[in-house]
Amino acid sequence: MFDFFNYIIKGAIVIISGGVIAISGLFIHKPVQTTEIVAPAVENQIQSSSTQEASTTIGQNAFMPQAQENKAIVMPKTITVPKPKPVSMPVVTTPPVAVQQPVQEVNPLPPIIQIDPETFVGILCYFNSTMTGQSGGASSAITLLVRGSGVIINSKGYILTNRHIVVQQDPQYRLDHCDVGQLPRGTHLPTEAEIRFINPLVRIPVLSYSAQPIFDSSSLPLSDIESGYADFAVLKITGVSADGPNFGFNSVPSSFPYAKLISIDKYNIEGEGVVTYGFPGDVTAGQNDAFQTLTMTGSVGTVSKVEVGDSYYTNIPLVVMTNMEISHGRSGSPLFWRGYVIGLTTFFISGNRTDSGSAASDAIIKGLQATGYLGN
Repeated sequence: MFDFFNYIIKGAIVIISGGVIAISGLFIHKPVQTTEIVAPAVENQIQSSSTQEASTTIGQNAFMPQAQENKAIVMPKTITVPKPKPVSMPVVTTPPVAVQQPVQEVNPLPPIIQIDPETFVGILCYFNSTMTGQSGGASSAITLLVRGSGVIINSKGYILTNRHIVVQQDPQYRLDHCDVGQLPRGTHLPTEAEIRFINPLVRIPVLSYSAQPIFDSSSLPLSDIESGYADFAVLKITGVSADGPNFGFNSVPSSFPYAKLISIDKYNIEGEGVVTYGFPGDVTAGQNDAFQTLTMTGSVGTVSKVEVGDSYYTNIPLVVMTNMEISHGRSGSPLFWRGYVIGLTTFFISGNRTDSGSAASDAIIKGLQATGYLGN
């Protein structure tokens, strides 16, 4: 059973969905320990961040829907986990080492590489539905907008993001497409020191490309508990968005810069520093900007623990837990360690946002290894 369940009893896991707004009609919308997960009974609730609905004019303020208890585990949800039974951890003994014998580092840390700000993106997805009026009245079209973050993982324009951004639990909503925007070339990427003391904001000027989902983790043979944490999907940039031509984006480039995923299974990353960059919805709300405005901000912290799965991901890192403060609307933000992507920001613990979790890169790599979507 997850070791970290012991400290999340106090609160529910909140899925940090990218943000939702409806147009026309109000709608409710890590060394790595190899302790296997034993799926407990759970309760959860929809928690779609930066969520709002409006009429034909898109609103600006964001809110979170109220808790709904006694639900089956379906993302995006808040997961209330019952207190687990005590688990006796195995005792590891280390044989004595002679003073003259040097200590050999079996797995040296990978070299630090530079993060390219053009590799992570802001995402705005459009879902369509039809609502029938009361007493059989006239039907009206509804467009549901969902905001989130992502990271380009292949030069062909494949984007890794959270499943719950591109898949709605309500079947009446059908995804039409997603618009994607990059930071301007030459953008200064805030350093960890700047994030800690200033945390400057960088706005995407235009959502220049259109993208379609081509994979989501629900197609994998996952256990119930794994399905809740292996929350990832892949979008592919397919063309120029409606806004693109107005800003000089008339075609899709032949190659995109992309971030590198790295397996963390052979490293002891507990206590290592990590950073993430994303497009939280509450930044926009605070600036009174339009819902489509995506503004990047950073977040820093350390890895507190890595946990493995119990079925498809047996003994494979599934979740990277951090003490990084995460806000609503940052779903899909890449979690960087030494410049490599080691996770995909997915949830935080209700009542304590500095306890957060990401779908581990090892889980993502295994899930995508046969697809050809990963970069070199």
